[in-house]
Amino acid sequence: MSNIDFNEDFEALLNEYMPVKQDEEIKSKVTGVIVSTDRNFTYLEVAGEPKAVRVRTEELAGYSLGDEVEVLVVAQVDEDDSVILIASKRRVDQEAGVKKLQIAFDNNEVVTGKVVKRVNGGYIVEMFSQQGFLPNSLSEIPFDKGDSFVGQELVVAIKEIKDDKKGKKILLSRRELVAKKEIEAIEKLTLNSTVKATILEVLAFGLTVNLGELKGFIHISEIDWKKTADLQKLYKSGDVIEAKIIEIEKEKRNIKLSIKALKKNPWEVVAQNNTIGSEVVGKVTRITNYGAFVELVPGVEGLIHSSDFSWTSNKVNINNFVKVGDEIKAVINELKPAERKLKLSIKELSANPWKDAATKFAIGSVLTGTVVEVKPFGIFVQIEEGVDGFIHNSDFAWTGTKKYSKGDTVEFKVSELNLENQKIKGSVKTLTKSPWEIVVENYKVGDRVEKEIKNIQEFGMFIKLEEGVDGFIPTQLASREFIKTLKDVFKVGQVVSAEIVEIDTEKKRIKLSSKKMELEKEKNESKELLEKYGTSSSEE
Repeated sequence: MSNIDFNEDFEALLNEYMPVKQDEEIKSKVTGVIVSTDRNFTYLEVAGEPKAVRVRTEELAGYSLGDEVEVLVVAQVDEDDSVILIASKRRVDQEAGVKKLQIAFDNNEVVTGKVVKRVNGGYIVEMFSQQGFLPNSLSEIPFDKGDSFVGQELVVAIKEIKDDKKGKKILLSRRELVAKKEIEAIEKLTLNSTVKATILEVLAFGLTVNLGELKGFIHISEIDWKKTADLQKLYKSGDVIEAKIIEIEKEKRNIKLSIKALKKNPWEVVAQNNTIGSEVVGKVTRITNYGAFVELVPGVEGLIHSSDFSWTSNKVNINNFVKVGDEIKAVINELKPAERKLKLSIKELSANPWKDAATKFAIGSVLTGTVVEVKPFGIFVQIEEGVDGFIHNSDFAWTGTKKYSKGDTVEFKVSELNLENQKIKGSVKTLTKSPWEIVVENYKVGDRVEKEIKNIQEFGMFIKLEEGVDGFIPTQLASREFIKTLKDVFKVGQVVSAEIVEIDTEKKRIKLSSKKMELEKEKNESKELLEKYGTSSSEE
């Protein structure tokens, strides 16, 4: 393994936590037999050495009286007129440990150590009586779980061993080892296989799970085919679950799982059993301002849009049709399982009354309906279930007024048909001929009439030909004599004689002339006198 350069942070951390090496005036190894021990110290007898050798009892854990042990003499002290050699078993172990660690480092071998302390930036790990530093960034230990690793044994790799005036600096890492194990473990996984996992953490958006050497994640959308709102109510840390592997990212060592994939996709089930036009039963789960959601089976919801409740109205009060919790029937209008899209309709349960409207309610056809609503401007008539028509006041009669009440039966002729907006407009008066049609049939140019004056204006006067149709006599045609003001000569209600001189069918106007009749009368009188007496009235 090639050495790596310490960055400043690692250098500082190593300097802070590695033990300081003591100066030694006496430094020799001896082998002795344990002859006595107490709570604090253990004494050894060394062959050929008259001085007692003392070692701290904690360094000889596991040894008993009579056991032989090698120690390193590091100092001597005078106590009670006798000289005692101070020795250390740990120093011998440390020295041996350094060699073992160096061999492991040189041969790229892993070692096992015990986490003895959590410090700022990482962990102190003891191996072969030597302490090494395991940084957080190389530990593969979740930050919030760090305290629980103190006292545990870990397998680590040695990244670097560095001599320093303070002693050995040993940098450790678990990243490569964990990565290697994860890669080995991920190679054993099979896409779409079912595995058991232990929940590590319940998050708002999913579950983090333990798969042994690997961790996996289950997104909230993969919990159930039905929408899941609160995972905390369903799961807790430590729960063992089954899930299907739906994605493996080897490079990132990411595993995505699904619980819902263990069940058959309900959308596929619905699609297998139903087609467009199928009648289905479901429960209303939600009502919005644009429609109602209906659950056919757990995990499959469809929308009934507000325009799909009634054939006759696109704007409806949905609460007048359904309530949350109602079990209702509907017809499938659109089904796209891959997109999880389902559209339903209530109005499709009955035949569309407008389906054959173009022929049934054609313009000019005569229909019969019942008055269902009376307005100041007209009436609404129900022609059949789901089909209404409107008749304006002006279409009740050609002349005069007519009133209708709710419940009256009305016969009318269709005058307008709007299929796109599903609207029918009718007329009662067009069932009979209009006054104009009657006048045109009964009168022609040259006909002479005697009618009452209805209205006098400066430019002429109107006479009543028939009910609803007036004729007009211009001022210049009112008399053979010059008349400055018509009202000086004629009165409303007065009967006058006039001849029809023009019928304008396009503008529905009839022009008459009294003057023409007077002139013809005078001409005829003159002719009679001439024939009888040989003279005309003008000559007299």
